[in-house]
Amino acid sequence: MSSSVVYFVVLFLLTFVGIFVNPESWGAWGRLLFKIALFGGISVVLYRLWSEYQDETEEDESEVPDEQQLTRNLNLFFDNQAALFSRALHKNPEVMDLLKKQFSVIWNLILPHNGFLLLMLPKREIILLHKIVRNDIFRSPKNKPIPVLNLIDSAQGFLVENHVQNGSNLIPFYAPQSYVPRSFLAFRTELAEELYLYWLFDAELADFFNEEDRATLNKINDLTMTYLSNVLIMEKLKEEAHEKSKMLELMEEVASTKSLRTAVERFCDFLAHEFQASKLTIAFRKDFDLNQARGMVFYAIGKEDPFKAGTEFVLEEGLNGWVILKNRPYLLDDIEKGEYFVPRFSRQEKTNYGLRAFLSVPVEYQEQAIGMVTLEDEKSGKFKITDKERLQRYTALFSNAINRLIYEKQVGG
Repeated sequence: MSSSVVYFVVLFLLTFVGIFVNPESWGAWGRLLFKIALFGGISVVLYRLWSEYQDETEEDESEVPDEQQLTRNLNLFFDNQAALFSRALHKNPEVMDLLKKQFSVIWNLILPHNGFLLLMLPKREIILLHKIVRNDIFRSPKNKPIPVLNLIDSAQGFLVENHVQNGSNLIPFYAPQSYVPRSFLAFRTELAEELYLYWLFDAELADFFNEEDRATLNKINDLTMTYLSNVLIMEKLKEEAHEKSKMLELMEEVASTKSLRTAVERFCDFLAHEFQASKLTIAFRKDFDLNQARGMVFYAIGKEDPFKAGTEFVLEEGLNGWVILKNRPYLLDDIEKGEYFVPRFSRQEKTNYGLRAFLSVPVEYQEQAIGMVTLEDEKSGKFKITDKERLQRYTALFSNAINRLIYEKQVGG
């Protein structure tokens, strides 16, 4: 028996007692206590019923996806539509307000019993953005498949189903045996490839929704899609402008320097702000000689280890040397993971000093690697493909400055 039924039974019994029990012979105090107990009991039951049948509850903000979690594919951030949409939801309250208003318009048009707005991210990850649903029947859908979405896709993005026999199996939002939908109306808003909004509405009665509402809902959906497409375009333009501004700032910083040390220091300050890694190291071939098989740490900041400025190392003995020797970037989620120990600089190493995530790109001179820039972090998986691409772009500007300084000054000669 559900709690709602229990409350109704208790309310009926209290009402029965209030009507048929006569407390006149109980004395003044007895009558007073009886009225207080009766009134208090009815008030508590009514409050419980009111609480359970609240129509709308606010969503937890943590349900909105974080754009940092959406940049794991091979695209740059501003080509990742899911990350751009996530940023719009976080940074621009008007976007979520618009979605809620559209949801409310649809609700008032079709008058369902419950409704949900879902965001599907790449790899079919589902986020619940908004809902109107009875509290006593709702349960969290996290990590549960939602079969009704497949039906919407099969129906070319618009579904009206008025005779559902297994509604509780199609959507995992309801507590077992507390509510069974018999009618569904749902449609899909396609924002980009593998990025969709799903609008789900259900009712406890059969033959509840009208197919005739489809034309109006399609117009609402078109307006929503147009608005959100413009939002994604604006976010992309803002991100590209921000990235170009940072590139210009970096170019001005390193291009205006007259010494190699100043260029390195300014470059490191920039990288420390952009990546916030546990360790940042810049090293070059010894004597800046492209034929040298040994390297030397030129600058290092962050976590303490023996590889400070001035430390020499053999290029073929560790990860950092391989970046220079092979003139290629390395991105590793966890250098501690694996059957064999991987040294960072030398075969003599016995520990990585708690550093796990590794990202390094070469510094080029005359189309060969003369050095490397390495970011390391204590947290495994810290760096993504997009971080590697950004570091490569920044290091290309730094390499241009190094080429000029080596050519003009002959490295302090």
